[in-house]
Amino acid sequence: MKEVLFWIIYYLLLMTIFVRAIYSVIRKKQIPLAMIAILVIISVPMVSLMNSIGRPLEMNEFEFLAREFQKGALWAIFTIAGYLYLLVWFILSLKK
Repeated sequence: MKEVLFWIIYYLLLMTIFVRAIYSVIRKKQIPLAMIAILVIISVPMVSLMNSIGRPLEMNEFEFLAREFQKGALWAIFTIAGYLYLLVWFILSLKK
């Protein structure tokens, strides 16, 4: 049940950020940053999913991402940087 709740919250947050980015583009506010957010929302989950398919069964997705990040895997660095960008962009967009 915890996993299902996590994924519901995860996708609701992504959808919220996506809608906020679309709204910013329509309102012509922070267009370049909003477009980057849209690209990140689309690409990061796909990259993460594609690279997590081969993970060991005893590890969850977060543990695998953390391990690969520690090893310096480019996909893990891209994923974490993308999520950080989305978080910062979303918080800054709410303040304006």
